[in-house]
Amino acid sequence: MILKTYIFKDIIKVQMVTMLVLISVFTSQSAINYLGQASAGSIPMDVVPNMVLYSLPSLGYILIPMTLYIGIIVSLSRMSSDSEMVVLRSVGISAISISKICLILAVISGVLTCINTLYLMPWATAEQKILSETAQNNPRYLPIESGKFTDFGDYTIYIQEVDGNDDEKQMGQVFIMNNVKFKHDNKFNHLFLTSESGHMMVDSSGFRWVVLEKGIAYRILNPELTVEKVDFTTLSVPVPIADESKVDNESLQSLATSELLHMDTKAAGIELQWRIAPIFACFIVALMAVPLSMINPRQGKFARLGPAIILFVSYYMAILSMRNLLNTDVIPLYPGMYLVPFIFGLCVLIPLNMDKKYKYMSKKSVNNVKQARK
Repeated sequence: MILKTYIFKDIIKVQMVTMLVLISVFTSQSAINYLGQASAGSIPMDVVPNMVLYSLPSLGYILIPMTLYIGIIVSLSRMSSDSEMVVLRSVGISAISISKICLILAVISGVLTCINTLYLMPWATAEQKILSETAQNNPRYLPIESGKFTDFGDYTIYIQEVDGNDDEKQMGQVFIMNNVKFKHDNKFNHLFLTSESGHMMVDSSGFRWVVLEKGIAYRILNPELTVEKVDFTTLSVPVPIADESKVDNESLQSLATSELLHMDTKAAGIELQWRIAPIFACFIVALMAVPLSMINPRQGKFARLGPAIILFVSYYMAILSMRNLLNTDVIPLYPGMYLVPFIFGLCVLIPLNMDKKYKYMSKKSVNNVKQARK
């Protein structure tokens, strides 16, 4: 039991370290990508941390099975290279026992993958989409800078000078106009405001206001350009907040899994299979990694790393190819992507685990140990 716990903990340790390293790498790449979009003006800078955070479940789609695969191969290959596997087998730890340990790890990884792909990933995708679309016209995220036009929902604001922090910016020479087109009817209404100074403020309820001081309001009442002029000392203009409920949320990737289950369309079925695919992958890669990690001590730790990488990439490429075939109606919805784990189980797992060299290596190693003791 102690030896099995040792194997279990060693694989878990390698898997967790690999997960942290890969998450750091891919998160940094996502952050750089979003920072580039922010510098180009595609998204506001304030939403970059949230966008990176919402991208983590999508990374987990492939990272959880991948780190399980790497953890098993690296850990067991090290044991085989250091002759620990010979000792373990001499005391009764067989290849089947090791496979059972890896299956337990596959169950744990499968549960985490299930939670991630069926619940967290669609939720994060929906939140990311809402944040991206509302940020384009939500003044909470828009910077107010000197000499720059900024859209405030139905209004456009231009400030000559800006000073102060985000919530209480002091502004000089402010111009505001509402974004309406000229209409040839009696409902025509156009507003233009100008003031010598102003500032941003947040009231007790957390609502933002643009407070204008010493200015003039011009109101065009009809297409004949009848102008109404009003002088004011202080005028507070509310900063509108975008309505998140109006954001289009029809993308299947952002729909909850429970909603997909109630949909009868082929697109919904493909998306559902895409979310379930990595759950099967945890079990396939776990059983595939065990025989690939059983090496001769003279071969080195990474003797079979190349074939292992090729098999893993082939599995995910097969899933992607199957998805493309489903989208183009080349193959039917069922068995669809479920055909990939079946084919790999039949053509890869069975030959690998039935390999005579792998199957009888334990007996040969045990005999060598017994002869050395004599």
